Amino acid sequence: PRAEKPPLEQLYRAGPLLGSGGCGRAQPSARLGSQVAIKRVPRDRVSEWARLRDGARVPLELALLWMVSCPGFRGVVRLLDWFELPDGFALVMERPERCRDLWYLLEERGFLPEPAARG
Repeated sequence: PRAEKPPLEQLYRAGPLLGSGGCGRAQPSARLGSQVAIKRVPRDRVSEWARLRDGARVPLELALLWMVSCPGFRGVVRLLDWFELPDGFALVMERPERCRDLWYLLEERGFLPEPAARG
């Protein structure tokens, strides 16, 4: 089982809505001066689940982000923390200064040239 930690609201201060989609909504937030984004995922919107090493049942998105965040991959926003809430999950992710939502970028451009995709 996960170690107890303070509630999400005691650690982070949420800002205005960054965006929302079929899987949840994201807000810029701050923790002790660090800029982060918090994505809230309603439990009833989760279609695929996974188990973490500690046995916690979480959305597959959370498990995959957790796996790629440990070593860290360039171009992938890191998952810094997560919280299970009564109605879903909160994913705390890094929020780089210069970033755009890939969905909106593809919607705007139609496609991404290979050099841009490689970053």
